Amino acid sequence: MKYSLIAAGILLASAAQAATIDAKTLVGASTPLQTAQYGVRNYSAPVLVNGLHDPANYMAAPKLPAWQFASADPTGGVLTFERNSAPATGWHARTRKTPVLVTGGGSATANRIYTVYNGQQLVAAINEAGNEPKIIRVIGHIDLRWSQNNTVFKEYTSYSDQKLGGSINLPSNTTLVGINDAQGRAARITGTALLIGGELALAPGGDPEADFKKWIADGKDGDDYPTWTRNVIVRNLVLDTPWDVNPEDSANAYADGLTVSRGQNIYLDHLTISDGDTPDSLAIAPYTTRHDGALDVVRGSDYVTISNSYFGKHHKTTLVGNGDSGRAWSDEGRMHVTFSGNWWDGATTRLPLNRYGQVHMFNNLVTGSVSTKDVDVKFESGTDARYRSNMLIENHYYNITGLKLTEFCGKAIKGKDYIGFRSSGHVFVSDKSGTNLVDGQCGLALPSTANLWTPPYLYALQTATATQTSVPANAGAGKLK
Repeated sequence: MKYSLIAAGILLASAAQAATIDAKTLVGASTPLQTAQYGVRNYSAPVLVNGLHDPANYMAAPKLPAWQFASADPTGGVLTFERNSAPATGWHARTRKTPVLVTGGGSATANRIYTVYNGQQLVAAINEAGNEPKIIRVIGHIDLRWSQNNTVFKEYTSYSDQKLGGSINLPSNTTLVGINDAQGRAARITGTALLIGGELALAPGGDPEADFKKWIADGKDGDDYPTWTRNVIVRNLVLDTPWDVNPEDSANAYADGLTVSRGQNIYLDHLTISDGDTPDSLAIAPYTTRHDGALDVVRGSDYVTISNSYFGKHHKTTLVGNGDSGRAWSDEGRMHVTFSGNWWDGATTRLPLNRYGQVHMFNNLVTGSVSTKDVDVKFESGTDARYRSNMLIENHYYNITGLKLTEFCGKAIKGKDYIGFRSSGHVFVSDKSGTNLVDGQCGLALPSTANLWTPPYLYALQTATATQTSVPANAGAGKLK
């Protein structure tokens, strides 16, 4: 096992020595609530929006899941892991000033512990608790297309109806967890986008970019800008990425499975994310893209960890940073994200695609095929270091059938326009190449000395070979009890 505890270059030496603080203390009176507009259906007709979302291309989800609704709590309300804080391993446990303990809603009082069985109960719990520490336990199957205690189903009627009525925004100081039902099935969310934060101006009607730029120009700390959503834990949930009933155009859908947007100190763990019952292959041309990201970290978000999660059947899996030079004002020097213990299995691209981010990836598993005829799971590209990114990738295990060793670099690991990239300790297995240790830069240029960094947290680094068995045993929803 390898251990690392060295302060990253972006952190002041004194910060590395500072005492750990509870992340909930960073949530102040000015922290916004963005919950009221979400989870409320408007059933509006489809219309063009700025020339996009052509009503002629409206298409309801072509297949619905086998519902696993629940109405009782098999635990009798006894908490087990729900109050747990996030571990100290990962970027989520840092700020520029001090280490933090991400507690989510761990300190919730009894009246701020909720057990929910449908979408309306979930929305009501969020709206009642606001930014107070809260634990929300999900049992069964949540879908905002269902109402009246999961007895009435109505498909989204338009882009507007889905964007607002089909999304749930999690405020600061939240722990959202799935509890296995009486049959041992993991809690599941379908047809519903989870949002953490949003890019806001300082006051209604203001401009988010202009306000933030002025804040920085005035010499203020960006971490103190009042619109961060902070201290959120999401664990042990199956998330089916929403089918977009009326996408932007033929290549771009709207809703992600989970989006972190202007969020900070966020811990996402033991999730299972895929297209569920509605892969893009069910779409009708020319609007063949009906999903956006599975899990994206965008719009200046910072200090996020994604761990022990399973990403299946999906295109455009994860963005860290959603734009190039036009996003420098929010993303430059931010987007610190850790990926560890995750399994990408039939996820086709963006594992992740990274702009600006200082991203640490270790002990992840990637399995797939470039030769399969199934377009929903055909491997196209893996980790992609893009504009101004700086990545450290350690000890991954790759099993990709149909891929030659000579193709590994440039397909499974690639990049351009980054400012730093280090990759080592991997094992690559394929029916074309046998077992090969890939222990180098994959032909990508070494970063300059100025851009070298080491994660500022303690982590245990397994061999890539150990990752082959440890990740499937642990990754995904339903494994926390």
